[in-house]
Amino acid sequence: MITMTAEPTTLMGREEREGPAYPLWIERLLLLCGVAVFVVFRSDVLASIDHSIGGVLVTYIVFPMVLLASIELLGRMLQKQLRS
Repeated sequence: MITMTAEPTTLMGREEREGPAYPLWIERLLLLCGVAVFVVFRSDVLASIDHSIGGVLVTYIVFPMVLLASIELLGRMLQKQLRS
């Protein structure tokens, strides 16, 4: 018969403790900064690519994805620094 305990356990039987809460407003602020960077620099990115279809693809697909990936990496680095 399996009994349920109120203590949280892991599969390895380790004891888990709850750390300090991470302020999510930092990541929201980073995302808003990324949107602002996209709005400000999208015309420059579009002008720098000298191809009609390629410029649109880079400006509206690649550039936002690179911004989002950069913001995600920066957010994870901040989480690591602020967690300790």
